[in-house]
Amino acid sequence: MSKVDYLGHRVSGLGLEATPKILESLTALEFPRTLKGLQSFLGSLNYYHRFIADFAVYATTLYSLTETDFDEYVTRPKFREHEKWTHATRAFDVLKTKLAETPMLKHFDESRESVVIVYASDWAISGVLTQVHDDVYMPVKFTSRTLKSNELNYDIVEKEILALLRVLNECYTILAGRPVRVLTRHTTLAWLF
Repeated sequence: MSKVDYLGHRVSGLGLEATPKILESLTALEFPRTLKGLQSFLGSLNYYHRFIADFAVYATTLYSLTETDFDEYVTRPKFREHEKWTHATRAFDVLKTKLAETPMLKHFDESRESVVIVYASDWAISGVLTQVHDDVYMPVKFTSRTLKSNELNYDIVEKEILALLRVLNECYTILAGRPVRVLTRHTTLAWLF
C-alpha cells in the first residue's frame, strides 16, 4: 500500500495518520519551562488535534496556565504544589500519551454504518464520528471544544446534545441524508430520536 507524507501527515488508501517521526519528537518533550515553550507545544498540538480524542478536555488546563504568570509556577517551588500546576502537568502527560497512541483516521466509507460517540465534561465537549471496521469502531473525525461561559451552566444532557450538534455540524457534508447511530452515557438523549 503506497503512502505519501504531506504537511506532517501520512496519507494512504487506508486513511490519514500523523507522521511518526514528528510524533516521536513531540512525545519526547519534557514539560516546558517557559511560557513560549508551552505556547509552542500547544501550537503543535493544535496542528494534530484532529488525532486526539477529548483534546479540549485536557488542553484547557494548559491554556489556563498561559493566562497566569507562568514564571511563578516554574521558578518558585511552593507554586509547583498548587492544584493548577499539578493538573497542568497531568494534562501534559495525558496529551503526550494520547499523541503517542494516535489512531489512523479512516476515510469515510458510504457503505458502512456511521456511529457518533459524544462526551461532555464540566468545561468541554467532544465527539467522534466512527465507522465499524471488523467489529471495531474506527475514528473518522474527532472534534472538541471548550464551553462558553453561558454553556457552563448547562445540564450534562444538554452538554452532550451540544457535542452531538458539533459533530453533526462539522460532518454535515458526509452525513447528510444518512442514518447515524449515537452512543452516549445518558439515556435521556433517546427522546431526541
